[in-house]
Amino acid sequence: MDKIVIKYGGSVQKGGSAADGFLDELASLAHTGGSWAVVHGGGAEISEWLKRVGHTSEFKNGQRITDDLTLAVVEMVLCGRVGKRIARHLAACGVRAASVSGEDDRMLVARPLDRGEYGHVGEIETVNTGLLTALWEQGYVPVVAPLGVGADGRVYNINADVAAGQIAGALGADLLVLATDVTGVKESADSATVIPELTVAEAMAMIRTGCAVGGMIPKLTSAAVAIAGGVRTVVIASGEEPGLLARVMQGQSAGTRIVGNREGSVHHA
Repeated sequence: MDKIVIKYGGSVQKGGSAADGFLDELASLAHTGGSWAVVHGGGAEISEWLKRVGHTSEFKNGQRITDDLTLAVVEMVLCGRVGKRIARHLAACGVRAASVSGEDDRMLVARPLDRGEYGHVGEIETVNTGLLTALWEQGYVPVVAPLGVGADGRVYNINADVAAGQIAGALGADLLVLATDVTGVKESADSATVIPELTVAEAMAMIRTGCAVGGMIPKLTSAAVAIAGGVRTVVIASGEEPGLLARVMQGQSAGTRIVGNREGSVHHA
């Protein structure tokens, strides 16, 4: 595979040695070739810093409602802390990495989501890939903070899963891996069984019927957007599992694989 986009979730980053192991594996695979990009979250650390300043987060449909103070903390944490930390770790593994934001070079052009119902949360109108491809050409792994900029210059907080899906589609990536703290997509929130494969139609049906809730909604939506943009395969899996990326790259079973279509598909929802 030539182009791989990884969404490195904030929930995985809490995992200590597991999180370090994920980045170590990513770096090892990046040394073997291909063009890699990381889109990172940072939700847990954002919530921690908001708590420090006495501010409570509210969520709706898996999205953090973002007021002025929340936006300031989001930008500080994602651009000033998380992205730099990931880039430093990759650099320590011998990988050239550059921490950038979707604001840079107007990479992610956004508008208010649902007419501002979520505050400063944006939905992406356009992905400009020039900065990403320029970094790839120079041998860098871009590490992207999911912030966008509006036509008026305003900054928007963008769900990292959604940003990863749209970036992967715009880049024509071969693979998108959404690394999270769950083992994959399940029949319901209280189910113990991971669904090994879903078509986009099945994934969207899970959202419509309420089988997918909370943070799984933007993940499934991201997968659908990525595949519509030309990405061949999306995998939703636990970034805490050792060897996850190698298994995915080798086509082995890992988490839930999202595909466009398959013959004789069976709906799970």
